[in-house]
Amino acid sequence: MSYERMFLLFSSIATCWVLLSVQSLQGGSNDTQLASKAEESALDHWSFKPLTRPSVPRVENEQWLGNAIDAFILAKLKNEGVRPAPQADRRTLIRRLCLDLLGLPPDPSRVQAFLEDGQPDAYARLLDRLLASPHFGERWGRHWLDLARYADSDGYEDDRHRPNAWRYRDWVIDAINRDLVFNRFTIEQLAGDLLPAASEQQRIGTGFLRNSLLNESANDADNEEFRVKAAKDRASTMGTVWLGLTIACCECHDHKYDPFTQRDYYGLYAFFNDVDDVDLKLPDGIARVVQATQRESHLHIRGNFLQRSDKVEPHAPGRLSVFRKSGPRADRLDLAHWLFEPTHPLTARVAANRHWQHLFGRGLIATPEDFGVQSEPPRHPQLLDWLATEFRKGQWSRKKMIHMIVTSATYRQSSHHRPELAKNDPENELVARQNRFRVEAEIVGDLSLAVSGLLQDRMGGPPRQPPFPAGLAVDVLKREKLLEPSRGSDRHCRGIYVNVQRTFPHPMLTAFDVADANQACTRRERSNTPIQALSLLNGPGVMDCASALALRMLNNGQVSKDLVRYGFEFCLSRPPSRLEQQLLTDLFNDLRQLYEINPSAADQVVGGAALGQTPVAQYAAWVGVARTLLNHEEFITRE
Repeated sequence: MSYERMFLLFSSIATCWVLLSVQSLQGGSNDTQLASKAEESALDHWSFKPLTRPSVPRVENEQWLGNAIDAFILAKLKNEGVRPAPQADRRTLIRRLCLDLLGLPPDPSRVQAFLEDGQPDAYARLLDRLLASPHFGERWGRHWLDLARYADSDGYEDDRHRPNAWRYRDWVIDAINRDLVFNRFTIEQLAGDLLPAASEQQRIGTGFLRNSLLNESANDADNEEFRVKAAKDRASTMGTVWLGLTIACCECHDHKYDPFTQRDYYGLYAFFNDVDDVDLKLPDGIARVVQATQRESHLHIRGNFLQRSDKVEPHAPGRLSVFRKSGPRADRLDLAHWLFEPTHPLTARVAANRHWQHLFGRGLIATPEDFGVQSEPPRHPQLLDWLATEFRKGQWSRKKMIHMIVTSATYRQSSHHRPELAKNDPENELVARQNRFRVEAEIVGDLSLAVSGLLQDRMGGPPRQPPFPAGLAVDVLKREKLLEPSRGSDRHCRGIYVNVQRTFPHPMLTAFDVADANQACTRRERSNTPIQALSLLNGPGVMDCASALALRMLNNGQVSKDLVRYGFEFCLSRPPSRLEQQLLTDLFNDLRQLYEINPSAADQVVGGAALGQTPVAQYAAWVGVARTLLNHEEFITRE
């Protein structure tokens, strides 16, 4: 081949490469026909198909059924040749319900009353009382705050305190307690400020959008970059929370698997790109001017906000459901209404799966953050669709959905593992039994405070700061005053009220896999590490709880056997076995002898305090027993 022909060949290749590169930088697909075929194929995915109500299957073992949920489960189990688990005993059921709905253990007197209640509706009445408890909003509000990436600080290097962030947290708790229906709950968070004559509480609900990270120390050159990051975070979070999609993958290019383009992503981004975060309270006239000055949004070439291409108007992916504009330019209120269009295939499915996940430890879809083509297919697809349509039929009531699930025989199954399931269904995807799992980080602390009697009753208000482990209370960013432990009963608040510092979360919470407040968390990890055991044994609040629990035990008996039984039932909602009784009694006797020989060690445990006529050594020994109960694996496990 001559040099001239080689030169022409390489020149042609280079020219084609440049043309293709330029085409790819325009933000669209390179091959429209191929993209269209890929979208058609992806739209055939189960989660993008219209949501229709399946028929409830007919089953033979009707006496097992609590409601329609059980028919779907039983039909699947029969096909797989698997039996459902027997119902859990009453002690397990009341503890399970209290942990799932309140995040608090049942009082022994409540357990005893439930055991003695022979009426057929005993379980239903217990459930009604729990759903009406104000602690229900605290428990289920924490689930939502994980999704909302709630924190009491800005993030980034300075991580400044947000003095009013807690108002959004309290709004969530209150909304859940009064069962604000899910569509309204959504509208007030995405567009509460755009509602006609919006109330202060509705505007506070829109604090969901203000949970993005904020860098107030950025210079003028960087301000735009961080503003764009916040707007993109809101678009991505909306996609994760309500759609269950990895829409953020479209920031730089069309989605590789799901039927969404880069233009779709920036259409969502445009909804949140209109105005800056404003802390000032503006007069009405100025507010109208700010709202009228809307930014133009563009595609960002390869996600780079400095390289803009085509202009994009606010819009939602029309492939999922019809999108309606209420005016010349769509706004966040239109976006919120689009999520609840009757033809929308995702919103109800994602929400129904999330309710199931919190009540079984695992969703019907194992990937709640991804309902797209790469997600795991559901083992119970008809049940998921039935739950989704039931949620919609029930006017999007969270409490109705929870009531239906927990009154099913499926929920009330025992969690005991069966050898025949170990090989065929190790992850319990068939739901042939309940799941057994450790409670979340905040609930670990709440349980200790509750059984010790130290738990603060006050709900809401600014965040509180429990004590830090020695040596960790001084922050390298000079926030010593902020991290100073709260005083009095404030240091014994529920975990949902603990100050959430993005760059420096409380070590006790971190040890137990607290949610990352920098992004929407759809499911928490459940690790099992030595640091967890050490935290439960030596954490700064553990000795406070152990001492208070020991006092509680001493105030309710004189005989060692009675004290052990009382403490055991308070912590684990059941009496100890003969072996457990003996082990704890022996532990008490051994510790008492140790402290009688070494009084200084006893003083170190109880701080020199004594309880009436109770010797210090005896009091310190009971603190050791209480400490052991608080470290019992069953204590922080939901059966």
